[in-house]
Amino acid sequence: MINLFPFQEEAAARVADRYLDYLEDPPQTGTVKRPRAVPFFQALSALTGAGKTAILGRAVSQMAAAAPHAPIVLWLSKGRVVVRQSLANLSKGGKYHHLLDEMDVITLDRYTAAKSAEAPGALLCFATVGTFNQKDKELSSLNVFATDFDDTETSIWESLKVRLNAGGNKRPLFVVYDEAHNFSDQQANLLMELQPDAFLLASATMKLPSRIGRELDDLRRNGWTEDQLITSVDAKVVVESGLVKQMIDLAGYNAPMEETISSMLDDMRKAEQDVASSGLQLVPKAIYVCNTNVVADDSFAMDDPRQPFAQRQAPPILIWRYLVEQCGVDPSKVAVYASLRTHKDHPLPEEFVLFQGGENDYEVFTAGNYQHVIFNLGLQEGWDDPSVYFAYVDKSMDSNVQVTQVIGRVLRQPNASRTAYERLNRANFYVRVDRNETFNQVLKEVQTQLGAGGAGLKIVVTEPGKAKPREYPVKLKLEVPMTGLDGRTAVQPVNDLIAKFGDYQQDTINVIGKGSRRVVRQEVGNANSTESDWVDFEQSAKVSGRWIFHREVQRRFRQTLAVVDLTNSKFNVLAGIGSPVFGQFRELAEKVVEAYIREVRLVQRTPDPYVPREMLMRDEEIEPFQNALHEGYSGLNGLELTVAPAIDKLGLPWMRNPSLTGYGIPLVSIGPTSKFFPDFLIWTDKRVLCIDTKGPQLIQETAGRKLLNIRPKPGAERSLDVRFVSVGKLNEALQLVDPDAGFSLWGLNDQGQIRTSHFESVGLLLERLVDDELNEY
Repeated sequence: MINLFPFQEEAAARVADRYLDYLEDPPQTGTVKRPRAVPFFQALSALTGAGKTAILGRAVSQMAAAAPHAPIVLWLSKGRVVVRQSLANLSKGGKYHHLLDEMDVITLDRYTAAKSAEAPGALLCFATVGTFNQKDKELSSLNVFATDFDDTETSIWESLKVRLNAGGNKRPLFVVYDEAHNFSDQQANLLMELQPDAFLLASATMKLPSRIGRELDDLRRNGWTEDQLITSVDAKVVVESGLVKQMIDLAGYNAPMEETISSMLDDMRKAEQDVASSGLQLVPKAIYVCNTNVVADDSFAMDDPRQPFAQRQAPPILIWRYLVEQCGVDPSKVAVYASLRTHKDHPLPEEFVLFQGGENDYEVFTAGNYQHVIFNLGLQEGWDDPSVYFAYVDKSMDSNVQVTQVIGRVLRQPNASRTAYERLNRANFYVRVDRNETFNQVLKEVQTQLGAGGAGLKIVVTEPGKAKPREYPVKLKLEVPMTGLDGRTAVQPVNDLIAKFGDYQQDTINVIGKGSRRVVRQEVGNANSTESDWVDFEQSAKVSGRWIFHREVQRRFRQTLAVVDLTNSKFNVLAGIGSPVFGQFRELAEKVVEAYIREVRLVQRTPDPYVPREMLMRDEEIEPFQNALHEGYSGLNGLELTVAPAIDKLGLPWMRNPSLTGYGIPLVSIGPTSKFFPDFLIWTDKRVLCIDTKGPQLIQETAGRKLLNIRPKPGAERSLDVRFVSVGKLNEALQLVDPDAGFSLWGLNDQGQIRTSHFESVGLLLERLVDDELNEY
């Protein structure tokens, strides 16, 4: 079972919340004689690797719980690869099945009218759009339009239009479209025949068919804004979560294929060494993206498959031969996944592993677990292997290969967890070009795709002919104790809140949800004549108090659930959406989370300490230091430029702590950021000092106070102390009284109150701070 990250819970809850708002006032359109509801719509926009399947699964589950009747969920994608992966993950036994609250999961070809009537809860049906995407359905041989064996008069498609449950009520239909940039007008027109109640579309790059656009226009006319139609996931939060690699190393090579790949293989061997040292259970992999059947370095000439293998000039063959014949790579570890032309008179070598069947070969291909994969663009969508760290991309001779389309195949982080080895936290691209202008265009495309939307992703660029950044080793091995949350002191306050909460199990009034809906009517033949009325109605959809409470806590601060007894019978009550009791459970969740955050403590943990490793920097950009753990550091800015030289003069070992991949401390606060990364680490005889120079804003919050009060572990070699340094003189109320008067040091006194001390220079401040005998904060 995989727990969702807070940002995933929040995104799913945001989709479900908007569906709840929709249910309170379902927009109406059509004519007076034939009115109809406008389907609910939500587009999920997220960085590749953000976990769109998990977010959609949780959102669908929450929407299903709130729907008037258990829905049918039609989960679609263009590619069979994507469908197979999602089906495996969401089916019983899959890593995301628990997100569906035991929803039945089948493929669409198994759907029948009887199954719709028999299934007690929601029913999720997987299909590719090719299953039904034909204009002339009457002439189609596709199974979805074929007559059902059990009912010779009803096809699956016609059954989907009816979709009755055991009580004879029509089930709502939710359409989920993964990789929705493939959504076409033909598909949209067919799906609208089913009269869907909701559309959930997900893609890193959203493009909508005009048929869906008309539905959105109806929603806009009913007051829905653009912000309400799109759930966007902040890419910076995705990067901070560890789901994707933190850095993209983009290097250009105006050089032969052999030289470019040789450089990549050298780095790949170093990554293999880091994997062995880290104990990770993976093998770093590389992909090679190129044109298929042209002559290498001549995109206008076609390679002739009637030539002997040694004379073939197709890029996949040349890359394979270089890897196997020159670099000594075991051919059983190399796969070519492309529509490479062959000829019976000149067959490929027996050890040449070729997959030409596209999606038909996918399962056999993935089972092979190949370390080197040479492919054309056919493998891009759906292949998900976080072990891929390296990508060779041939952009020579005006190749149509797009680097941006390959990024998603290299971006995911293994185990969704950063390592102390910086090389294992970055995606590496080796782009072969024959003109420097081509690389500049590639860089511009990558920055456009990941720049504003990919905040938090660091892009390290090496232009053709320039030296790549190198890794600076650690001069001294030191450790920093890790921290964790101790919630024992929060158990009683949380239990008290639940004990005081009312028991609504016998309440028949306050559990009723009421709302009003606006009905838009139009005269036939008169497009300009419309009228609308507000009609009161009683909400029929009810959800359990447990569902409401659990959902609200998950989206706020999920660690709180560790101290909550969800078996309490008070959570059994069923409450209508928008009812007073519905609001009461939301309020209870908010109070419980606040109590947990107020009472929980940060404590030191001795197992698995953080150990600093090498850092990737350019020689010309670093500022050297004598006592630092590395030869020097680059990217110092603001107050860091003043503090770093002063720390070095202390004569103590220290380091500049890299954000996201360095030493992090849990933040006990509601919000998207889950960890705090101090700017500097200093080792004294008795302590590890974590110094941050970003100012006093953080310690005005509960999270900041907890950072300043981490409980030491008895018997630990060193205690852990967090301190803040800011410019100017500030008073005890954290107000800046003199911006030009030296520097201020922040800490807590013995009573847990914020204490400030003012110093004329950073040097004096640091001397006082590192004196273990004068540790008064």
